[in-house]
Amino acid sequence: MSNDQMQTLWAEQRSGILAEALGISREEVEQWVIEDYPDASDEGLVAGHVVEISDEAPPALVDKLGGTTVKLPALSFKQGLEGA
Repeated sequence: MSNDQMQTLWAEQRSGILAEALGISREEVEQWVIEDYPDASDEGLVAGHVVEISDEAPPALVDKLGGTTVKLPALSFKQGLEGA
């Protein structure tokens, strides 16, 4: 499997996990999520995950998510995509 194929699979997995956690579609994630990152404590422990939504997202979506910065519990991403 080429690096480009792995990157595509990784992006699809990531958007699917974010979509499920946010309660929105994968397409909405791909269109409106501009950044996401772990929310780590001062000790370096992951306390959750932060998702930033574009300021240009539809107001109904922003209202549904509770704003343009959404804090979630820690998410599990499998970077290696073992078996892919």
